[in-house]
Amino acid sequence: MIGLGPKPAVDETPAGLVLDCHTRIRTFSGLAVTLATAAAPDAELADAAARVHRYFTQALPLHVADEEQSLAPRLRRYAPETMAALADMEREHREHERLLGGLVTAWAAIGDDPGRRTASAEAASRLRAELERHLAAEEGLVVPALARLPADEARAILEEMRARRRR
Repeated sequence: MIGLGPKPAVDETPAGLVLDCHTRIRTFSGLAVTLATAAAPDAELADAAARVHRYFTQALPLHVADEEQSLAPRLRRYAPETMAALADMEREHREHERLLGGLVTAWAAIGDDPGRRTASAEAASRLRAELERHLAAEEGLVVPALARLPADEARAILEEMRARRRR
């Protein structure tokens, strides 16, 4: 079966939640590659395609909003050394949207008809590589800076992140 594995415990801090999201991004980008290449029954392909489609159209946009609306403004204020990394992060988010365009359409088609597996392994592999580079860059500078935010700012970030998911 094309699966994801168990869900690990989450560190309830801004950095912990971001890293948890990064783990899921890696998981689902890997599943996208598997989906493009795996020999599996149609029902499993359709299920995997639906999960990948749902993740990249619903969950990933929430993560991007977390970073751009909650983290970046505070890091610009309290960790000015992250300015260039934040600009790169936001530019790369737009690039990822373009990469996802065709893949999202292909995953929806597979979910409807697994015989229409049109998502190429090349496109899925490119997405995974781009995301991995992006995540590693964030984890090198942006995530460590989150630990240095004042406690009240960290609490506000957590509340904003939770509120986004309640909508």
